[in-house]
Amino acid sequence: MKTNSKGIFFTANEREKERIKKNAAKCGLNTSEYLRQRALGYAPKAVLPDAFFHFCEKLDRLCEPPFSAEVNEKAVALLAEMDKVFLRPQKEQVNEGETLWQPPDSGP
Repeated sequence: MKTNSKGIFFTANEREKERIKKNAAKCGLNTSEYLRQRALGYAPKAVLPDAFFHFCEKLDRLCEPPFSAEVNEKAVALLAEMDKVFLRPQKEQVNEGETLWQPPDSGP
């Protein structure tokens, strides 16, 4: 299968390289995918511990009877919000006048 992918290369010192690799590993991504997501304005999420998923399972049980409709509704809303915040990669929010990157100290 032929792709139109092109490589992008840049230099980083050893400390920066290790930091990038460490952050990518925390997100369960290889370095290339981590950098791709960051470059496109996404903030990859760190891989969550198993305890988080056990908590979600217990919370999900609140959506089953005999709990009240109000408890059910709030549990579903909380699960949806947790999914959005903790599991889905999101574009970083940029306030007016801000940028996602820092300009160089000198040069063009």
